[in-house]
Amino acid sequence: MTNRLPSALLLLLFIWSPIAARSATSLAGEPSTYLQGQADSAVEWMPWGDAAFARAKKEQKPVFLFIGSAASELSRAMGRQTFSNAETAALLNQTFVCVLVDREEHPELVSLYQTYLSELKQLTGQPLNLWLTPELLPYEGAAYLPPTEEWGKSSFSKIAQQAKAAWTSDPAGCRARANEAVIQLAALVKAVVPAVSTPEKVKAKLTAAADAWRAQFDAVNGGFTEAPKNPDPELLRFLLRQSPADRDAALFTLRALAASALRDPLDHGFFRYSTDAKWHLPYAQKNLADQARIALAYLDAAQGDDAKNFAAVARGALDYALAHLIRPDGTFDAAEDTTGEEFAGYYAWTDAEIDAALGADAAAFKTAHGVEAAGNISADDDLSGKMKGKNLLRSVLVPVAEDASAAARLLAVRAGRPAPLRDQSASAGVHGLMLAALARAGEQLNEPRYLKASAQLFEAVKKSFFFSAEGDLRRMRGSAVSAAPADYAALTFGCHEFARAAKRKDAGELATRLLGLATMRFFDATSGRYYATPALLPVGIFIRSWSVGEVPSAESLTIQSGAPAEPIKVIAAALAASLDEVSVPAPGDLLLALSLAP
Repeated sequence: MTNRLPSALLLLLFIWSPIAARSATSLAGEPSTYLQGQADSAVEWMPWGDAAFARAKKEQKPVFLFIGSAASELSRAMGRQTFSNAETAALLNQTFVCVLVDREEHPELVSLYQTYLSELKQLTGQPLNLWLTPELLPYEGAAYLPPTEEWGKSSFSKIAQQAKAAWTSDPAGCRARANEAVIQLAALVKAVVPAVSTPEKVKAKLTAAADAWRAQFDAVNGGFTEAPKNPDPELLRFLLRQSPADRDAALFTLRALAASALRDPLDHGFFRYSTDAKWHLPYAQKNLADQARIALAYLDAAQGDDAKNFAAVARGALDYALAHLIRPDGTFDAAEDTTGEEFAGYYAWTDAEIDAALGADAAAFKTAHGVEAAGNISADDDLSGKMKGKNLLRSVLVPVAEDASAAARLLAVRAGRPAPLRDQSASAGVHGLMLAALARAGEQLNEPRYLKASAQLFEAVKKSFFFSAEGDLRRMRGSAVSAAPADYAALTFGCHEFARAAKRKDAGELATRLLGLATMRFFDATSGRYYATPALLPVGIFIRSWSVGEVPSAESLTIQSGAPAEPIKVIAAALAASLDEVSVPAPGDLLLALSLAP
């Protein structure tokens, strides 16, 4: 008798084999690290583009659009827990054209759909789950969805089944709902002329904003708000320019950060944020943008008694990027990431490991960097128990002479651990921030090596991020996606700083061209804001939404870049008006820009 596979197994093979092949074919060659990482997904993902649009139109299937990122823990969780589920994958593949988007590559989609979810569904956060008609208009959407019902929140499967049922039973109704959403959003996104504030009124608003932030100041640990705590470099730079009390809070925080676990004492790079209030438990990811932004904050503060120590901290952040994130072509990767389970404890050390690596030098090093025999992470902060008996090293503001040798030996040991994942998707704008930080450091610290590094980066950016000599930018290296307003503004800022520090006329001319293009394509002179897209909308974009979600924002960076007086005047008026609209302390990058506006 002929052996036969059970029918259920045959069905699974029938479903899964083509799916895996098509998904791998669709995503493996994408420039996005996030999309590449999903190439073997059980879901038949397609990238955002003409092929997916044509398939939806031809098959008259709705589109399931997922917008996530490699840096988002919840994005990874949905990939691991939800999209790997056989039943969920089968539901998606059979019912929808599934499109996967890296939020770092498509900020215009992030702006559009964050606006849709926040304004029409009162939902915030990431990742984004959207269900679109074949005409690419949204009829359902949500932010993060858990794999099962929890804490009163609907599961992904439940919402996906609802989207399927709605389309299957009443496609005309879904289209009507989508059209109504477009009408509502178009009414919300209107260009409003900001009221002109006098210098006195702007100053009063900035003082009130600084007071609001200082009311949340952690006078014990430094920083603002409760855990999780972000360094928020632009906020610190703003406070440095305000009253003596504001400046003291900023300086206290900068000293605390420099002497915390948020700053790696071995390679001197900064982690993204701390999951606890004391800066003892960093989120195990270091990205390029943070190194540049933090370096600029320490350079701003490197005066008086803090000049030497803060300059060293700025050097450390830049040197980390130059040593660990730079690529052979002179551009940079976006991040090093060890947040996955396979990297648990990558940055952690037992007391015995340090003794073995440092020998006679271990005692002094352990004292300086907060190492304890039983581990230095409290059980209250380590609810999973994974850090029991381990230590996360804390930096010191003033390093001891032996630190460099000890750090080198521990780095050699750490290099034997599984290598961190690298996110290669650094945007043009992030490179602009790094260009600005390197140029500023070279000039301010009188260190030719940083000016040399900035000159090399300037040339590398021109080769990797420009579609044309006129200044047309791509969003990411190797991508056909055009740059966002924040990319133009950040690179304008970087070119401006490099031109001034290195006395490079060509960089100044390029800055002028970049800002001109950004103004022509994205800027609304009525409202003083940037749209996320040009007036001629790309396929799949149904309204011009404002550019949101990038920090620093395009508006903030335009002011920092030394733009002509007229755009700055309009932008500053808009930023000042926005201070009246927020019930919580205003974003640091907004405040910094307004404080710098002439």
